[in-house]
Amino acid sequence: MPKKQPRAAQFARQIQAVTGLPYTRCLKMCEPSEGSWGRLARELRAAGLTEAADHLLAVDAVTTEASTWFEAGGQIEGLYYYTDNPRVQRTYDACSDAADAVLSRAGFDRYSWDSGAEVYHAAFLVLSKAGTLPDGRTLARAALDVFADDATWCSDVIRSKGRSPFTYATAAGLTGPGTPTAVAARKAARAMARAAAIRFHGDEEWYEAAGIMVEVMWHAAEAAGLPPLEGRPNCQDHLRDFMDGEIPQR
Repeated sequence: MPKKQPRAAQFARQIQAVTGLPYTRCLKMCEPSEGSWGRLARELRAAGLTEAADHLLAVDAVTTEASTWFEAGGQIEGLYYYTDNPRVQRTYDACSDAADAVLSRAGFDRYSWDSGAEVYHAAFLVLSKAGTLPDGRTLARAALDVFADDATWCSDVIRSKGRSPFTYATAAGLTGPGTPTAVAARKAARAMARAAAIRFHGDEEWYEAAGIMVEVMWHAAEAAGLPPLEGRPNCQDHLRDFMDGEIPQR
């Protein structure tokens, strides 16, 4: 009786059937790897937040599968855009439909911020936990890694709700040791709560929440023992251009 194929092999065959790309190329796209979301899930599990870790891994699996379909469509575009545009359009549409189906089955809309919002929920839990420990640098670093270097993009994500109810209300009651790492982690978690509470209304609110997310990344970096906003040139620009170059003292 033949052995059951690993998930990556099954997925590669699906992509090959739709795109006509070589199997080895498809398999390379489907090989599992741990990104920032997976590392955050690992830290959640280490902190005893097993349910949140499992939830995050499920979100990661869904978005990774959808992204792989889009990547496959993009590879066809790169190969045949100038020689076989009908094939490009036909294949890209099929890959896009497959990605949409993956997201839809999980309850996500392709054009929503909900999957990212659920990752930010997990980052908040990790920062909250780091704020209760004398040295939660590893936790804080895992949370920091999931924030994009685009404050306005982060503004949209943090104010989205995800698929299920989540509250940042616990930020108000966070307590812990007075070490610099713990204090900075609690500041980052509380800033996330403030940003999440800003309503979608217009550009003023959009930029307000974006500025607060720069605060989040600043304090999360402090909690992680890293130079604030290092390697985040866009957030540095936002701090300079829209925040007078200063993080508010709260």
